Amino acid sequence: MAAEVRGIRTFALLTLVLLCLFIRRSSAKAAPAGCRNVPGDAGWPTTSQWNHLNRTVGGQLIKAIPIGASCYKNTYDVATYVNDIHVYDEAACADVNKNWRDPSLHFESSSSVMGTYFANNSCNPVNVQGDCGIGSYVQYAIDVRSDQDAVAGIAFAKKHNIRLLIRNTGHDYLGKSTGYGALALWTHHLKDMSPVIQYNSTYYNGPALRVSAGVQVSEVYDYLEKQGYTAIGGECPSVGIAGGYIFAGGHSPSSSLLGLAADGILETDGILANGSSFTASPSQHQDLYWFLSGSGAGGTVAYMKSVTFRVFKDFAVSGAILTMPYEGILTDDEFWPLVDTWHSITPNITAAGAYAYAFYYQGYFQIWPLFAPLLTQAQTLHLLEPLTNKINALQKRHPALTYNLTSSTHPTFNKAYKALFPPIPSGGWQWSSRLIPHTIILNHAPALSSTFRSIFASGATMVEAVMTPSLEVSKPISGNNSVLPAWRTNVIEIVAGKP
Repeated sequence: MAAEVRGIRTFALLTLVLLCLFIRRSSAKAAPAGCRNVPGDAGWPTTSQWNHLNRTVGGQLIKAIPIGASCYKNTYDVATYVNDIHVYDEAACADVNKNWRDPSLHFESSSSVMGTYFANNSCNPVNVQGDCGIGSYVQYAIDVRSDQDAVAGIAFAKKHNIRLLIRNTGHDYLGKSTGYGALALWTHHLKDMSPVIQYNSTYYNGPALRVSAGVQVSEVYDYLEKQGYTAIGGECPSVGIAGGYIFAGGHSPSSSLLGLAADGILETDGILANGSSFTASPSQHQDLYWFLSGSGAGGTVAYMKSVTFRVFKDFAVSGAILTMPYEGILTDDEFWPLVDTWHSITPNITAAGAYAYAFYYQGYFQIWPLFAPLLTQAQTLHLLEPLTNKINALQKRHPALTYNLTSSTHPTFNKAYKALFPPIPSGGWQWSSRLIPHTIILNHAPALSSTFRSIFASGATMVEAVMTPSLEVSKPISGNNSVLPAWRTNVIEIVAGKP
């Protein structure tokens, strides 16, 4: 039901945006009622007004030029439709193409996005066609370096009735890191992190870390490891920890052991639309604290400057990686019972405090990795025995079937994370996900198998993140937060994608 509601809201929002764009196409008219000003509207800020904003923020205003524009001879400014960008450069274009799926290319940009579908093919360097315009990329971004920069951006957007969004790395596969005609508050260079502190309050006493809005997951892991700690953070090193990740719940390789990132939020510091600052915690501004601890919509109510969350003494992790190519060897009727066996052991994996990432697409299956905090290698491999026994039985009928299984143990979370997780590229795939609870796996296995098989047959690549961030392991700081309740009984987050 929650997914259906989100779909209805998304459809309604898209309908409103398209209606606004359709109504306003004649030149220099006021934006229709209920719509933001966009380039070409009479209310769109003038060059002089943008220049004034740039001076206000100390020269930190960036006019967006898509990173793929170097591949286009004909480029134009979306505000004037005049060919005035002129950045064609064959060498730069070759470099962009070479690194197009490297997340760092995008997170060092104030406008680019990793979910390239939401750029609406604007200035696509891989498939150069027609002219290049900014399209649905943000029009301008403020490289925020202080609270005053953020306040100035919020005030400017309000005054001129333009769209405002908040972005860090562009790691958002639902399009929230970009928007047509928008001014972005780009937080990427806000990298402050406190030392690990002893946080004392009526609701928590223990170690904690405060990070600013631009800090990324990999930076937190590296920083904490040096101090003998770790934190609940994402699987992708490029994701910003103090933004949409933690405020939307934030799952992690340690979620079956420690819960979700939002469960550990102690306090958040932000700026409201009126320019005033606030701190939200279980003891002050409790409504904002509840809303920001898992709802995924923090940017709709405030610009978040920083977040303080609990951290944990570091621990050893064992891991295993299994890969099995089967193209031309197994039939579908042989492969899918193998997947069913895998699904049948996932509740045992999460009950042991472990996590797994499984991938399967036409002709290939892998578990990369099985990530098992506090378990030995032998215990980790034991979790996989029903699956490996099934593969061994198939090998007797199909001698050409091979698989590779490796295991290892690492002294810290961060060392295990770096050793076990594969590089995760960005790209133009579209993803859809569902949470599969324990009861479905145990009581409706045939229906689950049939559903997955149907999705797979449509040409989708299947990714499974196996974890159970139950309330028992999560122990939310406030005892209650806005995390989607379905997470508490989840075992498999299934993510299906197509190019």
